[in-house]
Amino acid sequence: MAAGGQDHVNFRTVLSRRDFFRVWLSQAVSYLGDRLTQVALTIYVLRLSEGSATAIGVFLLAQSVPVIVLGPFAGVLVDRWDKRRTMVACDVARAAIIACAPFLGDARLLYLIAFLMSAVSTVFTPALQASVPELLGRREEILVANSLLYSTKYFTDLLGFSLAGAVVMAAGLDAAFFIDSFTFMLSALFIIGVSKVLVAGTPKRITPAGVWEDLKAGIRYHGSNPVVLSLLVSFGLGVLAMGGLNTLLIVAVERLLGVGEYWWGFLLSVQAVFMFAATAATGRWGQKVPRPLLIVPGFLGIGLCAIALSVTRSLPLAFVVYAVLGVANALFLVPSVTWIQEVVPFELRGRVLGLRGMVLNLSAIISYAVAGPLGDILGVTPVMAGIGAFLCLAAVFSATLPGFRDSFARKPPADLPV
Repeated sequence: MAAGGQDHVNFRTVLSRRDFFRVWLSQAVSYLGDRLTQVALTIYVLRLSEGSATAIGVFLLAQSVPVIVLGPFAGVLVDRWDKRRTMVACDVARAAIIACAPFLGDARLLYLIAFLMSAVSTVFTPALQASVPELLGRREEILVANSLLYSTKYFTDLLGFSLAGAVVMAAGLDAAFFIDSFTFMLSALFIIGVSKVLVAGTPKRITPAGVWEDLKAGIRYHGSNPVVLSLLVSFGLGVLAMGGLNTLLIVAVERLLGVGEYWWGFLLSVQAVFMFAATAATGRWGQKVPRPLLIVPGFLGIGLCAIALSVTRSLPLAFVVYAVLGVANALFLVPSVTWIQEVVPFELRGRVLGLRGMVLNLSAIISYAVAGPLGDILGVTPVMAGIGAFLCLAAVFSATLPGFRDSFARKPPADLPV
């Protein structure tokens, strides 16, 4: 990647990069298909289990376990393999797996589908995130590219969930699964056309000893890079609370706001709109801002929103808080992924991103398991307020971590690590 220039970077700049444009197209269609499947699989599990809440819990667990168990090893493999071929293979595999769903008549087999889809995605995601900087021309383009990818995701969230409901109602569950399978195949076709070689050196032969050594090297790297270690600690603490917050938000709609649970969908729509806008704005105006000056305020904002929602009894005010929550989430998430891509060498990115995925998903599962029962025992208001206070303290603590503290006054350097 070339040294950074002075020209302003925008979405048009990154879309002019042919290889990135193809990857962006692949994700746009894949995100849309994912929303169809998320809705269709959930409905299918509910139908086969006769509305069992436990079945939904097992289904969600089946999606989380692969990331925790396989994440670090997936990162090792991603660093060893050609990432373009890896992404194509993952898309083809996911197309085949989800196409099997209509032929299954047992909820237990759908758990297997969920597990396999998550396992393959555990390989695909670090391959994609590790590749993004290599598809661009300048370091300044990374934040803009991530902003485009995430804003596209948030837009397809808004469109996809509505479309999913319409497809399931009009054409049935089977149609949703087959459409998603088609989007994965279309995504693979787009990625096949990427011309950039996305492999660090010569691909290595896979041996248990070699994989283990690479895994240990990735863990050691966290100890030598204060930015990467600080981000891992900060986000681990954040998700440890945010998972529980997500568990309680839907309960709070009925218990605290005194309205029907369907209003949660409208609140989430407002949050998604503001996440989309804030993500685009971050790419537009955040290019020269030190990353902690974006991440820490976003982190703190999420905590303050949690406290506000714990005491809010007004639905209109809740809409305002959800809008702020959308902005805070965008500030917290997008710059953090960008920062990792900026500071981690290409040959190590897969391992760093894989370990990050494991830690975040493990934190989320712990949070899910604790927050729900505590909310029932102590009440939603004190638990949500406690989560908000924890997030605020974690944000302040993050600002004192070496990687954050040393970067506050320093602009992103002009070149990517090589």
